[in-house]
Amino acid sequence: MSSDQTGSISSSTWPPSDGITTIVVPRKSAIFTIHGSTHIAAPASLVLQIVRNVAGYPKWNTFCPRVTIQSQPQGVVPAENHLLHKDTRFTFHVVMDSSKPSKNMDAQQRVTDLSTPEEPSDYVARENLPAEDTSFVRDSTKVYRISWTTAGGFASRGLKTERFHDIIDLGEQGCEVRTWESQGGILARAVKYYYKDLLMEKFQLWCDELKAEAEKVNKD
Repeated sequence: MSSDQTGSISSSTWPPSDGITTIVVPRKSAIFTIHGSTHIAAPASLVLQIVRNVAGYPKWNTFCPRVTIQSQPQGVVPAENHLLHKDTRFTFHVVMDSSKPSKNMDAQQRVTDLSTPEEPSDYVARENLPAEDTSFVRDSTKVYRISWTTAGGFASRGLKTERFHDIIDLGEQGCEVRTWESQGGILARAVKYYYKDLLMEKFQLWCDELKAEAEKVNKD
């Protein structure tokens, strides 16, 4: 099955053979990229809501079971303080070793994009990426998207990252989730050496656990 702007599932065309890109860390600046993907038998809108709702992470996310919201953009009402919004600043408390769940690595982040078919953003579109670049789903009517980048802390001085979730609406078939992160900067070489393989496993685990949670919620 070929991949097109509607976001058809195709393991042969995504990730692209020439690598994945992001806006903060374009392909030419990336030291390495990690990714994961899965099909979920649940609406794309529900899956995005689960990703945005960091208060729910302890229920399903063993890689990042705890998130601290540092600040929200102006206008966010208290009832939505547990959700990721455009420009939310937050900290992931990451568990790299599942045998030591109480040992965390902190990663400070800022949401760079939030886009839905109902309220599409131009964050990706305004970069004018070549038509042959299939990193992103271009049809904004078919994709729910959220992305975040490293922001603050010691690591941000030598490490640039950006992670995307493209959640592709497949109608009655549910959705496809593609998540990827590009890393650049002088510290990225050390991260690649020590953690790339583990991070690849964790990104796929994130997708698998997101699938289990979304399909459970959808049935309920």
